[in-house]
Amino acid sequence: MKSVALVTLVIFSSTLTGCTGDTTSENVEDTTSEIESDNERVVVTTLIGKEECEEREGTWFEESNRGRESYCSLDEEPTYDPDSPKIYCEQRGGTWDEEIRDCSFPEQNSEGEQIQEGPTYVPPCNVTASVGLNSTNNPIEWSEFQSGKWLSVDGLTAVSYASDDYDNETEIVVDERLDWMCGYTYSVKIPPSYNSSHSYPVFAFLHGDIYDLNFYNNFLTNNFHMPEDDKYIIVRPSKLELDWDPKKVLDVIEDVKSNLNVDDDRVYLTGYSMGGRGTFIVAAALPDYFAAIMPLQPHHEPYSYLTLAEDVAHLPVWMSHGTNDSTSSYDMAAKMAENLSNLGTEIEFQIVVGGEHGGYFVIYNNPEIMQWILSHVRGQ
Repeated sequence: MKSVALVTLVIFSSTLTGCTGDTTSENVEDTTSEIESDNERVVVTTLIGKEECEEREGTWFEESNRGRESYCSLDEEPTYDPDSPKIYCEQRGGTWDEEIRDCSFPEQNSEGEQIQEGPTYVPPCNVTASVGLNSTNNPIEWSEFQSGKWLSVDGLTAVSYASDDYDNETEIVVDERLDWMCGYTYSVKIPPSYNSSHSYPVFAFLHGDIYDLNFYNNFLTNNFHMPEDDKYIIVRPSKLELDWDPKKVLDVIEDVKSNLNVDDDRVYLTGYSMGGRGTFIVAAALPDYFAAIMPLQPHHEPYSYLTLAEDVAHLPVWMSHGTNDSTSSYDMAAKMAENLSNLGTEIEFQIVVGGEHGGYFVIYNNPEIMQWILSHVRGQ
C-alpha cells in the first residue's frame, strides 16, 4: 500500500462516588478521621466490635440515637486501612465494587425488610442478536424493490442487542423507550438499471447528530456523485443512540449483501460529525471489512477517537475539517491525520481554512473526491 499523506488547504469564508446504603449493623461501628494531602482527601475507617472496643479502652454505646446503631468511641487516632471500606461494606451485607470503590445495598422498606425487585424492562424487540461480531439475519424478508429507487427496510428493528440475561421469575415489561437497544432501520438505494448478475460497490453512510435528520440526509445522499460507468448501492442506516454500533452497522450491510449482488472488496464507509467518529469506530471494530473510509468533521465526544488510529491505519482515508468548526474539534482531527500519516496510512486531509461545521454537499457531490474513494479495492 502507498504511504502517502496529502494535505489539501481550502480557503473558505464561512457563512460519577461515595459508598451509599443502609447504615444499620449490630456490634460494629466505624470511627473516622480525615487525612489531608496536596492531592486528595482520605477518609479513615476502623471497624471494631464491643470486645475489641473494651480492650482498647474505648467506650461502647448500645443502640444509641444514631439510627439505633451500636458504636465505639475511641480517643486514639485510627490508622488508615485501604481495605476497610470494603470490609465495612461486606459486614453490612453490601456489595463492594473495587473498580469505582463504591458500596451498594439491596433496597429495604421502613421495617428493614428487603424490597422485592420490580419488573425487568426490556426493549421492544424479541429476536436475539448473534454473539460477537457474527452477522444476524434479518427476520423479515425485503419487500419488492425497484431499480433507481430507495427501499426502506425495518426488519432488523425486531433484533435485540441488549446484553442482559433476564430472570425467568421476574416480571418482564416491554418499554418502547428502550428501542435504541434494537437494530437499525435503514434505507437502501438500488442502482439504476440494477442487474443481479453484476456485483456492485456499496457506500454506507452514517448520519450525524443522535437522531437521523431525514430530510437533510435524504437530500445529501441523493446528490452523491455516481459515475455512469461505476454505479453503486447507497445504504443509509438510522440510529437512536449516541454512538454508532459496529455490530448493528455490520448487520445492515450484511442484510444488503443477502438481497443484492455486492462486490465484497468494494464496501466503503463514510459519515459526518457523529457519523464521522462513527466511521472510525465501526472501521476499527471491523478492520478487514472496508476498502476505504471517509470521515468528515468527526466529532470529538463523548471520548477521543485518537486511540483508534492503529486499528484503521491500513485503510485509505479521506478526511476533511474546517479550522473554525465550533461543534467538532479541528485539533483532534488534525492530530488524527498526523498520527495516521506517521503510521504510513494513505491519507488525504482537506483543511478548510475558516470553515465551520458543515459543507458536506460539495464533498459528496465532487467527482474527483468520490472517484478517489471508489478507486480503492480492499487489500490492494
